[in-house]
Amino acid sequence: MAQYRPYPSFIRSAVRKYYRRTYGKDAEAYWNRTMELYRDLADKAPDIGGKENSISINLYMALAVFAFYEATGRSISNEELKELMIGNVPERIPFLSSLLDFNRPLIQRRMKDRYERYKTLSDIKLDSGEWGNSWRVSMNPHGRTKGVAFDLIGCPLADFARKNGYTEIMPVLCDFDHITASLMHARLIREHTEAKGDEYCDFWYVGDREGE
Repeated sequence: MAQYRPYPSFIRSAVRKYYRRTYGKDAEAYWNRTMELYRDLADKAPDIGGKENSISINLYMALAVFAFYEATGRSISNEELKELMIGNVPERIPFLSSLLDFNRPLIQRRMKDRYERYKTLSDIKLDSGEWGNSWRVSMNPHGRTKGVAFDLIGCPLADFARKNGYTEIMPVLCDFDHITASLMHARLIREHTEAKGDEYCDFWYVGDREGE
């Protein structure tokens, strides 16, 4: 069972707005049902280290989306779901753009350092049998000469989706990586995801003012 973390605030805001707009006076009932489902899904999810795992929030964001999808009777389309997830993004752009411009070498070094630190800790945890099926990291295995590149090997999101019947909405979660990249003035160049059946997910971030 995953260490419990609250329903992610970013998804919470978007979901509650959707319920108020779509269901009116019944919005609170739909929200309560979503929270019940989120707790149930968290009980089924693997323990990948909770807050000690710096990228575990990705699992909880996926569980939040799965709970919302289930609460609506799986009636929402992938396109509607994608629009919902990016619904709050524009209001965050000025803040992120000023602090996280990936065209700055400092921001690139910080991202690289973050994943190198994660790799060091996750290798220890996974080799000792902790952190379940969390991601392993391979730093720049394809020899990129600019930006920041790494592969994530193993994906608890894709594993959970396959086991619990949510594979049809995994493309929305994978595409969201491109949205978050754009907030940093970056482009994510990707050819592989485990959700599509590949053996790893590749991440290659370059500044949006750089060519490939």
